[in-house]
Amino acid sequence: MKANREKVFLHHCRLGHPSFRVIKLLFPSLFSKLDVESLHCEVCELAKHKRVPFPVSNNMSTFPFYLIHTDVWGPSIVPNVSGARWFLTFIDDCTRVTWVFLLKQKSEVSYVVQRFFSMVKNQFGVSIKRIRSDNVKDYFNHGLISFCQKEGIIHESSCVKTPQQNGIAERKKWSPT
Repeated sequence: MKANREKVFLHHCRLGHPSFRVIKLLFPSLFSKLDVESLHCEVCELAKHKRVPFPVSNNMSTFPFYLIHTDVWGPSIVPNVSGARWFLTFIDDCTRVTWVFLLKQKSEVSYVVQRFFSMVKNQFGVSIKRIRSDNVKDYFNHGLISFCQKEGIIHESSCVKTPQQNGIAERKKWSPT
């Protein structure tokens, strides 16, 4: 019986993991003392797993600069005329207005974020309340963390390997205009 079970699994793997009912049709003699329902392939079960889609959220901020989505893209294979190979986007959740900053080095992210916040405060007379980014280290250096704490800005970050949580910024980098 154990030998038959091993042969069934061998055929199951070699034939590309068809159902055990199909294998029973092809090799009925192997199933003389085996119950099809008792057979279980862990590989097949894992292959059938799907990631659950994230729910669509239609919640938008009710006033400008309450929530800013941000993301870094790069490096570009070919730098632009000024030598920039990265770009940093900021998207206002309420208006969907987008600002794009070109960076020569990814290490400039912290400086540009602080510069953008200062520009918003000076030009529009409001303070940004929240910033949402992906979970990359460029947003989590000491300078930016202390800046957000000092200014009372809440920094929300997405979970690792879940760009869907920062979907507005992730989609914008494919069409920054």
